[in-house]
Amino acid sequence: MSSRTAAPVVTLDLRDGPGDLAGADGLHRAVRAALDGAAGQQAERFLLVDTADGLARHQRIYEQVLAYGPGHTLCVAVGAPPAEPGDGVAVPPAPTPWALNRPSPLRPPAVGVLWVLDPHGGTATDPAPWEDAGALRPLLELLAAPAVFDAVLHAVSEIPDGVAVPALRVLEHDLSPTARARVWRQALADLVGQDDPGGRISVADPEAGGVPAALAPLVGSGMPRSVERAEWRRAGGEADERFRACEAALDEAEEAYERRRGAGGLLRGPGGDADLAESLDAAAAELAAYRETVAEILRDGDGVGLPPEQRRRLHEHGVDLPRVPEAARDRIGPGLRGFAQNLLARRLPLRSTAARLSALADLATPTGSAARLGRLDELCPPGLPRQLAGPRPFEVRGAAYGELAGGCAVAAAAGLWPGPGWALGPLTALAAAGLTALALARRPGRAGDGHLDGGGQSGALAQLCAGLAGAAIGITLGHTLAVPAWLGLSALLVALIALPLLAVRRWTEALDTWWAAGGGPEGRDVLHSLDGLLADAVVHDWLLADARLYCADGARAVAGMIRRAAAAAEGREPAPAPGRDGGARAGARAPSADLLEDDWFGPSYGEHTSAQPSYDSFGAADPRYDDTARGWDDWDDWDREPEPGAPDGAGAGGPDTAHGTPWQDPLADTVPPPRRTADGPAPAADPPDDVPVPWLEREAGDGGPELVATLVGDLADGIAGLLDPYWGAIERDPGAATALPVDREVRALIDAESARLARDGVAAAPVFARDPASRPDPAVLLGLAPDRVTRVLQAHGDGTGTVPLCAAEHRRVLSRDRHAARGVRFAPDVTRHGDGPPPADGPGTGTDDMVWTPAGRYAGVFRLLPLRTGSVRTVRLRGDDGATGPELSANANE
Repeated sequence: MSSRTAAPVVTLDLRDGPGDLAGADGLHRAVRAALDGAAGQQAERFLLVDTADGLARHQRIYEQVLAYGPGHTLCVAVGAPPAEPGDGVAVPPAPTPWALNRPSPLRPPAVGVLWVLDPHGGTATDPAPWEDAGALRPLLELLAAPAVFDAVLHAVSEIPDGVAVPALRVLEHDLSPTARARVWRQALADLVGQDDPGGRISVADPEAGGVPAALAPLVGSGMPRSVERAEWRRAGGEADERFRACEAALDEAEEAYERRRGAGGLLRGPGGDADLAESLDAAAAELAAYRETVAEILRDGDGVGLPPEQRRRLHEHGVDLPRVPEAARDRIGPGLRGFAQNLLARRLPLRSTAARLSALADLATPTGSAARLGRLDELCPPGLPRQLAGPRPFEVRGAAYGELAGGCAVAAAAGLWPGPGWALGPLTALAAAGLTALALARRPGRAGDGHLDGGGQSGALAQLCAGLAGAAIGITLGHTLAVPAWLGLSALLVALIALPLLAVRRWTEALDTWWAAGGGPEGRDVLHSLDGLLADAVVHDWLLADARLYCADGARAVAGMIRRAAAAAEGREPAPAPGRDGGARAGARAPSADLLEDDWFGPSYGEHTSAQPSYDSFGAADPRYDDTARGWDDWDDWDREPEPGAPDGAGAGGPDTAHGTPWQDPLADTVPPPRRTADGPAPAADPPDDVPVPWLEREAGDGGPELVATLVGDLADGIAGLLDPYWGAIERDPGAATALPVDREVRALIDAESARLARDGVAAAPVFARDPASRPDPAVLLGLAPDRVTRVLQAHGDGTGTVPLCAAEHRRVLSRDRHAARGVRFAPDVTRHGDGPPPADGPGTGTDDMVWTPAGRYAGVFRLLPLRTGSVRTVRLRGDDGATGPELSANANE
């Protein structure tokens, strides 16, 4: 799209006189007002609206407009002035009772003139001024579209004299006023929403809640990859020494525990190694010391931010704070921006978006390292080191039923051998009881002064009794069953193997129970938990403290701005459509059903077409111009009418004598506008927006299922665009967000979008839409028939059925060369599917390529009818008194 195509159309109305437009300053102010002060916009298109009588009188204004810049101009002349010049000014004779005096500057190709002899198309008698304005309004709105403006101007420039009478057939499809107000209020309600975050941000995985990767370390509990423990714990510092000492003590205690388990620990004892209880007591002391070091570091490092004094105290404790990329502020601003824009792009309501940002701010706000002392007590209760170090009883489960059954069975097997069994059985029972007593004697804590010895019990006596009972049973069975010697020997061997295995198992189980009761397995887990707690404080409370504060302040600032935007948008009433403020109607009637069913229009949609009177039947209406010599509908007589300046009777012989070509009805494929009389009851009062014109078909829908969501998306995109210029200010100083005029700009955006919807309809996407290509079809948005635009273009794309903006008697001013007409087809760009509407194949229409308009209210055909030679007279000012005189063209007297 060229820069000129993007420039708006400046509309200047001269029908009530030049007013403030006189002079260069007045024109400049009018242009600036029409452009609404848009920066960078140039006035490259002018749409001038004037009366046909005042066209020549305002030549000075036209010269100023044409000298304003290298622009293009369309002039709409309204009215049918008589051919008499008046004021005694001599002008060439006109072939009809009407003629247009065109100022000499208004010439093609840069300027085109559209002569609207009757904006009602002959369907109204004595219309009021507000009715004329209401009938002309759709035409001016259509020409205000830059694409249509350019196409019409190009088509007019190809017509002789650059003057044409427009003939149109236009479909205006939009929402009804009631539906527009209802849909608008619903869209605003959905846009604002409720103060509900619509989900929660997980601290464990913030990115799963939509938090950008740049912000995840600031709100999550995870450890950034760039932070390693070796980077913040200084070698040789207090924290490092305490940690390593505790880790070494725990390693020694675990090694001693592993050595004491099994047969070696039972039979050999601690030997020269340190006692297990003493090793565990040393580990408990180191764990308590490290816990106190962590608590002291958390207390000394508490505060907001990280001032130098706090950094010094941390250094004394052996904590160094390196620089990490996650703490850079230049990552936070874009992250916040992406997070907010993503929420708006997901069509989350404004208040829900603000609530989600507030939740992000709460998570990002550092609470201070002292707040972690409670977590420290949970991970390592103060009594845990004493539990590791204190004396505990050592319980050997020799008296358990299973152990007693095992001892009884072993002794019975040893006494089963007849003879030797009398001695082997009791000896085995004594051995089982002795090994059980040995296990109690090898218990931890007996070394040294025994202050760590918690005592215990073994169940050795119960083992002895069970063994003796088993031996008696074995001896009795051996003699009774006369067990052979080989079988008794085999049973003895089994007993000798099972005896130590059962004793080692009792010892190992007792040692494991003692170790677990003292918290031995938890010691290393507690150590790493304390170290992880300190690492979290280092990262989230100190390294990222400033970044988290900055992120929290920024998130709260953005949340506040979006809340202000929601408050500004809430309950904003829809803007009225331009020129639709209502008014009383008088002397105008809507086209009747007979007219709409006339064969001039072609078959009507969905209605039965019946035979209609011929066009000549309209001659019964009283013409505005009383041509007593010939009826205006007598085309044969008209064809024989002499041309201006020709000898009497010239061209009166027949259809081929005037120009050498057969007569062509200039409006044979247009709708003849029937006259309306003023008899009958006065019609009901209608607003100017409803002034009926025969060339405009209005269809109003109630809105489709996707309309509200589409409008919500448009408004969300607009608000996101409003926030774009403010991100730099928020990044520099989040506190300055309260002074930004967000609410005022949101109100302006809402009002402008409401006015755009009333002006252009809902089918066209606003300029700030992020993804206009995904916009639903207009039929889906409006709830209308999906092929309505295509049907209009198929039926009238070749010019058939277009309605000229003139009354029936004005047909005399039109050229008889129907092939000289030009046409423009136009439709909203959003209705384009595949190759677009079918081409117009009608002969002689001169229809150019399709024009796709960004606005979505109008679609149809704009036909330009040339004028009869001599109907346009070029005049120019003479002197400074404003008088006009003729400027004869080469064919003025043909």
